[in-house]
Amino acid sequence: MGGWRILYPDVRSVDDFAFERAVVAGDVRFEQRFESDPAAIADPVWREVHALVTGLAMPIGDAVFDRAPKLRIVCRLGVGYDTVDTAAAARRGIPVCNVPDYGTTEVADHAIALALALVRGVVPYNDAFRGDPEKGWSVRRAPHVARLGELTFGVIGLGRIGGAAALRARAFGMSVVGYDPHVPSGHELTLGIGRAATLAELLAAADVVSVHCLLNDETRHMIDAEAVAAMKPGAVVVNTARGGVVDLDALYDGLKSGRVGAAGLDVFETEPPPAGHPLIAAWRAREAWLEGRCVVTPHAAFYSPTAIRTMRESAARTCCDYLEGGALRNCVNAAALRRPPA
Repeated sequence: MGGWRILYPDVRSVDDFAFERAVVAGDVRFEQRFESDPAAIADPVWREVHALVTGLAMPIGDAVFDRAPKLRIVCRLGVGYDTVDTAAAARRGIPVCNVPDYGTTEVADHAIALALALVRGVVPYNDAFRGDPEKGWSVRRAPHVARLGELTFGVIGLGRIGGAAALRARAFGMSVVGYDPHVPSGHELTLGIGRAATLAELLAAADVVSVHCLLNDETRHMIDAEAVAAMKPGAVVVNTARGGVVDLDALYDGLKSGRVGAAGLDVFETEPPPAGHPLIAAWRAREAWLEGRCVVTPHAAFYSPTAIRTMRESAARTCCDYLEGGALRNCVNAAALRRPPA
């Protein structure tokens, strides 16, 4: 390889890119910043960049592309790529790739763990007994305990993670139904699950609604007040995908009214979520009406040491393979790249 420069504009490496250096050869320079605004990075840095590996903080669009004349590829360090203007990249012939498989098992496991923590009462039992060793020693302290075999697990998004979550839910004896208008007919048969024709159909059937779709214009606030009203009364909502898919205000109203039974949340539209939001405030204050009905984790579903290593190695390989030989993997704007300019 010859003199490639890869910039991580909003990612901090604490080990001087040890994993990345181990999987690429030749003259590759890894450089990092930890910024959310492209303007915070000097023009001389942008002018020499051949590849970008992005995290979640910095929007990547024309403001970046205008300053990076040598840029040839963008790779998202993870699955979601809503911070990257894929159409603007395609207009300039720049492929945008992601790493869709690094944390598939971790996120699916975490979604099931959040659901089980609520429908088997693991967290509320623990909290109740710790808070009051006498009165807390009671099976009545978890409000949404159920027999798993009597529940329907609804999956929104039947990609890698949604499919993995569906298989795990089946293994626990739950009936499973999925909704995804973007996968071909019959895909659900490979998972051995049912398929809802509409979101409303899934919401009406599911005791647990688990979100596993990308965030885009179609899915932003998909779980809104209308969706909450369409849910089976007492449904449990689990979100390990993107915070923006769930309207937190609507979820709060659903929990407060009792229409939503419980929620397990790993992601939020703003992270960390604002302490003043009524749902977060009630959860932190352990208000009686919400006790045992909400579990929050800090955008950690993807995490394991193995997943992090896999993600970092894959992103570095993706960039270097393309820079060196033109090989592309997991290109999310391939169709637009092939489309002739208007």
